[in-house]
Amino acid sequence: GTAFRAPTLYQLFSEYGVSTLQPETSRNLELGLRYAQGTSRFSFVAYRNLVSNLISFAAAGPCASSYGCYTNTSQAEYSGTTVSGSQQFGSFNLHGSFDLQEPQNLATGKLLARRARQFGTLGADTRVAAWTVGTEAQFSGYRYDNAANTTRLGGYSLINLYASTSLSKDWTFLARVNNLTDKNYQLANTYTTPGRTFYMGVRWAPQ
Repeated sequence: GTAFRAPTLYQLFSEYGVSTLQPETSRNLELGLRYAQGTSRFSFVAYRNLVSNLISFAAAGPCASSYGCYTNTSQAEYSGTTVSGSQQFGSFNLHGSFDLQEPQNLATGKLLARRARQFGTLGADTRVAAWTVGTEAQFSGYRYDNAANTTRLGGYSLINLYASTSLSKDWTFLARVNNLTDKNYQLANTYTTPGRTFYMGVRWAPQ
């Protein structure tokens, strides 16, 4: 597969923008194996994605901000594997996925900023009366906040809860608690992430 992504107006003309940013282009090779029988679903995917002019955030440079600027990474590579699956045991459904990747700047050999090598999810749900209730765990390995790989951001794990029930043929009520344990973690240095949050909503999906 091939892909193309042009820089946004914010990346070009904001305080952090650089008007000479080039569009990203990429070529992706992927090989997958999938298995399904009864209530069992499993898949294994290996991939290698080569990106030219990857748009990323870097140290201060030609933009107006002294904090940092958007820039192009001339050659980057994402290569790795994804394993996922689901299995039903009686009234319980287990599901999960795990990614192991190497997000690398080919010019320097260092990890791409703010990309983790490992991340995944593991969850389970069941029916209780008219409700589907479940829990899931999200986890991520460490990452670096900068291209020089000198500012390390620790790994983290989160626990979420969710529930849903059908109101009619087309309408579903949803409720969700994210970050149940109020975990303090960072995806970008000095930028906080949401603590424990609660959501309710209604989904319309015409049958």
